[in-house]
Amino acid sequence: MANRVAATYSGNSLSGGIHTINFTAPRAGARLILLVSAWNALPTPNGWEQDYYTNGFNHLYAFSKIATGSETSVRLAMDEVRLHAVIHERDDCPEFAFSAGGTSITSSVTTSASRPSAIKTGRVFGWTNSPGGSASATSWNLSLARHFAPDAASSSSAFAHGPMPAGTDLTYTVSGFTPRSDAATVVAVVGYGTTDAVAPTSPGNLRTTSVSGTAITIEWDAASDNVGVAGYGIYRDGSKQGADQTSLSHTFSGLTPGQSYVLGVDATDMAGNRSARATLSVTAEVDVTPPTVPGQLRLVAATHNSLSVAWDPSTDNTAVAGYGVYVDGVRQGPDQGATSFVVTRLARDTAYLVEVDAADAMNNRSAKASLVATTAAGADPSAPQGLTAAAGSEQITLAWRPAEAGAAPIARYEVLLDGVRIAATTALGYVVEDLDAGAAYEVAVRAVDRTEVRGPSATVSVTVPASEWVPVASPVYRLGSWVGNARDRDGVTWAVAEEDGWSSSPQTRSLGADSDASDGGFSGPGRYGPRVITLSGTATAPSRAAMLAAQERLTGRLSPRDAGVLRVAEAHLTRQARVRLEDQVEITDRGSTAFEWTITLKAGDPRRYKVRSLYAEAVFAPAQTQGSTTITLDGDYPDIPARLRLVGPVKDPVIRLDPLGLEIRAKTGTVLPDARYALTIDLATRAVWAIVPPEVWPEPRPARGTLAVYPARFWLQPGVNTLTLSGGLVAGQEDASPRLVVETTDAWI
Repeated sequence: MANRVAATYSGNSLSGGIHTINFTAPRAGARLILLVSAWNALPTPNGWEQDYYTNGFNHLYAFSKIATGSETSVRLAMDEVRLHAVIHERDDCPEFAFSAGGTSITSSVTTSASRPSAIKTGRVFGWTNSPGGSASATSWNLSLARHFAPDAASSSSAFAHGPMPAGTDLTYTVSGFTPRSDAATVVAVVGYGTTDAVAPTSPGNLRTTSVSGTAITIEWDAASDNVGVAGYGIYRDGSKQGADQTSLSHTFSGLTPGQSYVLGVDATDMAGNRSARATLSVTAEVDVTPPTVPGQLRLVAATHNSLSVAWDPSTDNTAVAGYGVYVDGVRQGPDQGATSFVVTRLARDTAYLVEVDAADAMNNRSAKASLVATTAAGADPSAPQGLTAAAGSEQITLAWRPAEAGAAPIARYEVLLDGVRIAATTALGYVVEDLDAGAAYEVAVRAVDRTEVRGPSATVSVTVPASEWVPVASPVYRLGSWVGNARDRDGVTWAVAEEDGWSSSPQTRSLGADSDASDGGFSGPGRYGPRVITLSGTATAPSRAAMLAAQERLTGRLSPRDAGVLRVAEAHLTRQARVRLEDQVEITDRGSTAFEWTITLKAGDPRRYKVRSLYAEAVFAPAQTQGSTTITLDGDYPDIPARLRLVGPVKDPVIRLDPLGLEIRAKTGTVLPDARYALTIDLATRAVWAIVPPEVWPEPRPARGTLAVYPARFWLQPGVNTLTLSGGLVAGQEDASPRLVVETTDAWI
């Protein structure tokens, strides 16, 4: 039976003077009952009948119709947002029985109705509109239960419904609202029911037509009724299985072999009268016989990164449901019906153990057929040619010529700094930034081909030029070209006498309730509020002119509208924060060549970040559709943002963070066709961008609609973070692996 509240509506979707109420399609033949509480009068909606109308200060309507089964919305024409409505779908209300209404300026309204004696069963609906206060605390008598109580300015409504009570003289009272003294509250009650109290006969000759280990099919003879049978209810061990059905058979699936079940059927009519239940006890069969071992497992073809195998079909006492394929003990996806398989994304010139077993519907599995097969040999890519490095101020600019491809095309180049991979690029150049002045580095570049094979590295040693300032104390503070606790290139010594807000924890901020629980988001930016940093000290110049020039440089260093980076170099660690000027720079002369100064800065993000970020990649493991990468963070801030870049080819990708178990999941059907397509997900800002070939779209474009849950967000945490990329293969790209690139930066309180 389709007895439900199909829709509730509070007037907030007005467009062109029309309120549109949407709902899922009803069962054909059911009665749709539309109850409306409105500020203004409104006409009867198209295709509906007005069963009742009353008014006080505001208006109450009851409309109804017999559903065709295709209705999914109703339009109400009223150029006013104060409209509330409820739509009921009922199978037990074929006839309009009675109506009543009343008004009052007190906190309760009473109205009386007469129930026709011919009505045997049914449903009563009550609703009210109070022009003031709130109707959310209203209560009804005679088993009417309030279920929807929306409020709006000068129009507060409450809707209730309940069973048709016994007796013919019915007095309904609703109380609990606070109306305006000059405007009457109005209440309406309507009843719908049926004169049919005769139940159908019980379904006859209940019997089984098919019994297996996991499914049982039953049939029965049609029941009869004085008006007409509307459908049949299906029961398993006394529990109703879904909605009523009209057919005379049903299959119970997902059963346990060897377990006994009590299966039942009853009949119902349009009035909701149900017959006695017919039942029988049935035991699901037990199948413990596995299929035979797949025969003649053989190698069909081998390339440098794939193996094609085939086998002869197995047999079973019932039926073979599918075959499982394993490579070095790792199962290759779900069972398949075909008798051949291609294992992709393998290492070249490598031996693999390939196994195949057969399974039936009971998951009885055969022993495994096995063979050892070796992929073809192939050349690795060469080292990049002509690597050059130009050292600049705290950076190194690299350039190189292409590497020679081996067995597969070159996909990208990786950049390593002192043996640690810091970046990957498809360009023939890269700038390594945030280096220490005067330090020597070993920089390397290597090619990676389409099958994830890495060639030898081209390596250069580079020394970064020394800085133009000399430290005089620790820590050293840098804001652009200004340096505190140092002597700059103009001979001015900047001594930091006091610091507040950098080395201490920022003020705590209470978060609201957690939100976006399905993907780990939170309602606020963190556990701490913005960080305010105050630096003060003295500057001593070699001359009066140098002092005045130093003051001018300091006051022009950062305007209130500009953002800058404050970098603090301590003995063991250098950290930084993005800041803006919070107040005017204070300068007080102390003689002809010295002055005192104070700088107040504000960092909206309270985290103090390490200068150089961490880089990691996850690619699909050989013969698998997932891959993981682990990042260990040494910072102590509870929540550390990251930037993710997902590079194709992959379909329906999922990014999972362990040990928290949070996921970013793409919508079903999302496909990145090849390595030219990528998604960038910034976990700090929740921005999602799509990168596609320039002939498709020349610039990155917003792509949050590709995610199943948005805003997608989780934080990395201090300690070990494992990110796993999983998804499906893309046809024609089976030899390529998608990549999840993770870039994050250690952060401290």
